[in-house]
Amino acid sequence: MEELSKVGIDSKRTTAASVAIVGLVVYLSMIHLQSILMPLAIAILLFFMIKPPEQFIYEKVGNRFVSYGTVLLTFIVTVYFTSLFLYENLSDFIEEVPRITEAFEEKRANLADSNLYGLEVIFSDAELLASVASPSNIEAFVLGILGTLSGFFGTMITVLIFLLFIVLEEHTIAQRFGAAFPNSYERAKKIVSESTESIQAYVVSKVTCSAGQALVMAIILYAFNIPGWFLFGILCFLLDFIPILGALFATIPPVIIGVILLDPGMALLMIALLIGNQQVFGSFVEPNLSGSKIGISPFVLLLTVMLFSQVWGIAGAIIGAPIIIIARLILDENERTRPVALMMANDVEEE
Repeated sequence: MEELSKVGIDSKRTTAASVAIVGLVVYLSMIHLQSILMPLAIAILLFFMIKPPEQFIYEKVGNRFVSYGTVLLTFIVTVYFTSLFLYENLSDFIEEVPRITEAFEEKRANLADSNLYGLEVIFSDAELLASVASPSNIEAFVLGILGTLSGFFGTMITVLIFLLFIVLEEHTIAQRFGAAFPNSYERAKKIVSESTESIQAYVVSKVTCSAGQALVMAIILYAFNIPGWFLFGILCFLLDFIPILGALFATIPPVIIGVILLDPGMALLMIALLIGNQQVFGSFVEPNLSGSKIGISPFVLLLTVMLFSQVWGIAGAIIGAPIIIIARLILDENERTRPVALMMANDVEEE
């Protein structure tokens, strides 16, 4: 009995050491092979994103070339016209920055002279307040994100090449794997099936909710005449793909601008509507769409976002969640690594 217990402990130690080594190798690979692995990961995410509409069109027309061509052409045209309107709205926002800065200084001075039960000291320190909530900082924040995203789209040629080969080999890779590894085929097929289901649930729910939340935000900001309303809507759509923190980062800049430009009552109304919009989509719509198929602990998602953003920037923060979903499903398929998958799960009952 003691020997069996010792063997079990040694096996767990070996598994823990193996997982740690694999994790270290993956981390180093992400750093040194970024130019290859990041476009590949983006291509895989795009494949899962276009697969549901492609499958719907294929069922109607029965031709893969037409279905994929229609989806890709629609995607390219949408991105092109969105970019044109985004550039125009960004230009308008930059032109409005001096006016927002003037209103910011005027409101700060008025608050510094008011009796706010000691809080007026905060507004009397112009440098401190400017470092936290100045329009110039908001402009730098927005331009920084857009600059990062432009670099992200700069890799799209490589991404499209990877995506093309994924599409071309979609139906042949399973046959080749089955012939090469007949003993592991069924297990690999189960992992791929569950991964596909989970990733598609994540992508469909995330795209739907991000687009809906961004649309409502843009309408709210437009109704309150906030400069850059379309710009902040696009940022909301993109940053909402970053779990937990993305939607918050997208909401803060327009809230600050609203507080600067609007009367207190109107500013509070706008903030309430934005928070309500975020809560409705984040707490009700998205969980009902994705169900329990994601099943990743929020703490694990937060660590994943931090790790991938540190290595790959904003692009890494966006694609980190699908990667950790696949990793958890793979770990869950092996008895020796299942405890790691359970520690990553959001709820053990779903196991």
